[in-house]
Amino acid sequence: MKFNLCVPIPIKYTSIKEVRPIIEKAIKSKPDLIELRFDYISNIKTLSKEFVRDLLNIIHPHAAVIFTLRDSSEGGLLKMHQRERFKILKMLIETKSDYLDIEMNTDKNILGEIINLALQNEVRIIFSYHNFEKTLTFDESIQLVQNFNEKLTQELSLNSKLLEDIIYKVIFTAQNFEDNLIPLKLCKELSNSNQKIISFCMGPLGIFSRIMCVLTGSFLTYTSLEEKTAPGQINISIMREFYSLILNNC
Repeated sequence: MKFNLCVPIPIKYTSIKEVRPIIEKAIKSKPDLIELRFDYISNIKTLSKEFVRDLLNIIHPHAAVIFTLRDSSEGGLLKMHQRERFKILKMLIETKSDYLDIEMNTDKNILGEIINLALQNEVRIIFSYHNFEKTLTFDESIQLVQNFNEKLTQELSLNSKLLEDIIYKVIFTAQNFEDNLIPLKLCKELSNSNQKIISFCMGPLGIFSRIMCVLTGSFLTYTSLEEKTAPGQINISIMREFYSLILNNC
């Protein structure tokens, strides 16, 4: 059974000399994807297109790359004006990563510009939603995706063919073990409809769904290397051991 493991790396410095060792260590763990979290940078003004391209050159062709500049409203470490953030997102897209993660709640006008720019540069978009307090019901989760689908088609005029190429990322926080069922059911439902989806619960009580989501249709699950970028992340080597025991396949 094929499934994707992603290792997120917080980019804190804009010096290749300082960042290269952690990236090379991540590559040795053989993930399918590496997510670069640019919202960890202490001084975002030092981020340049040349630095970002150097990062891509190190990672490709060993793994696909997700660029993320997480908004502070959904766990990002930088507080930025939307237009300033848009300029950086535009620059990240123009360097042609494989994927860009952007929040569903992004301003509609900015979202439209990001979508058009991503299409021009053949960058696939992950539209994400994070709830750090609770897990929605299954019906609420489906409605969340459907509402955003309507926003893309009706307000931003995205055609149905392009919808097949996007990825939804719907992340909750588990308050009890039963909450794990919601993202697993969501993955099964949407993947059976040929919609790419990433969904699981954060936190200690959500670890079960982090492990099992790829077995019910999630496009990927996030693991850790040294530093966790979200509560409940599991080291990639330990995650592989789980799958080896469950599937007799690592």
